[in-house]
Amino acid sequence: MTDRIEAIEYTDAVCSTAWGAEPLLRLLDWRHGHHLTWRKVMGGLVGNAATGKDDWDRVSAAGPMRAYWKRVWALTDMPYPNPMHLMLQSTDPLGAAVKAAELQGQDVAHAVLRRFREQIFIFGLGPQTPDEFEAATQGVPGLDHARWRADQARPEVAAAYQADWAETRAPNDYVRNLKHDSPMNGELKHSEGHDRYALPTVIFRGPGGDQTVAGWVGYEEYVAGFEAALPGATADPRPDPTPDQAFARWPVLTAKELAVLCGETARPPAGVVAHDWGDGLVYFTAAEARARGLTEAAAA
Repeated sequence: MTDRIEAIEYTDAVCSTAWGAEPLLRLLDWRHGHHLTWRKVMGGLVGNAATGKDDWDRVSAAGPMRAYWKRVWALTDMPYPNPMHLMLQSTDPLGAAVKAAELQGQDVAHAVLRRFREQIFIFGLGPQTPDEFEAATQGVPGLDHARWRADQARPEVAAAYQADWAETRAPNDYVRNLKHDSPMNGELKHSEGHDRYALPTVIFRGPGGDQTVAGWVGYEEYVAGFEAALPGATADPRPDPTPDQAFARWPVLTAKELAVLCGETARPPAGVVAHDWGDGLVYFTAAEARARGLTEAAAA
């Protein structure tokens, strides 16, 4: 049996449904990551939020997005920005910054993308500029900030991001014909004059062919797609993590993620800082809390 297959994830840091899927995809990767190689495709969800809005600004746009994301929270149970302070105008610079981070390794890029999500959905700050990107990623292990900032201006990085943007707008026949009667469904989307994949969409590519799992779905659908792409692969899952193991792997876990990964009764280990994002808790390792300017005295 082929040992590993590719998981292609179409995503964007500002997509609340992709943020909502984080607990499910983390669990899938924990249990079956020994069979998976992940490729994150930056979809460019927002080209220019100010188009046709002469009075648009990042502060006044924050409130309406908070209200929308609160409705998504009711579906996913992942934090919405409460409060939302500053919206971003476009996700193109952010997506390109993730591609620049890939030059320092996939693990670094994944950590940068996760930090962007946290900055938006926990702290209510939509990063837009290189300075804001840097502020959002202080303490990311392995990230050389000076190199990263320089790489963001490289034409090769712009080309890599444009390739991701175009790939997201070339959806496969499965999605073009999908009828999916559910909230935040995975049917073909239309935005800014283009067809595109719903975010998130994950395509498992293996001996069983391409298996597409689109939009907001349950964990079982990811497992079924993975199994169909690599028959027999679900037979050897890694045992679910203890809280200590989970925080060793991921330095920030929402309450939802802790429950999904470690069980509903799981509690964070000693030394973890609990931060109240407004309607619940997010847990930070001590090192991650320091990097984010959180202290135990300020914790919930």
